[in-house]
Amino acid sequence: MAGSKVWAKRPIGYGNQEIDRGQVFDLAGARNDEKLLRLGYIAPFEGKPKDLVECAACGAQFIGGDERRGHYEKRHVRVLSPEEEDARTEREERFLAEVAPLHLEKTEASQ
Repeated sequence: MAGSKVWAKRPIGYGNQEIDRGQVFDLAGARNDEKLLRLGYIAPFEGKPKDLVECAACGAQFIGGDERRGHYEKRHVRVLSPEEEDARTEREERFLAEVAPLHLEKTEASQ
């Protein structure tokens, strides 16, 4: 599984980096890789390298322009007030619950 290209269906912390939704990255063979895949945080990247779009500010690669734009606005645009940050976080959680629901029925505790 190490070295496999995957994309984040939800924002996650992976190793010492923050990975945004739609970002493509290589698995490092971390202890929880299988759980991230099984629970729906990440998915295998099945496209071609030419299909990826790159962030002009940091070089991170994404599955599409909308995901890159979301990353850019979150990571490279002005600092938000605490209220704006809370509102954005709530919007993002509602959106993620709709487009990338977690597979909580597949947790070890539920089996």
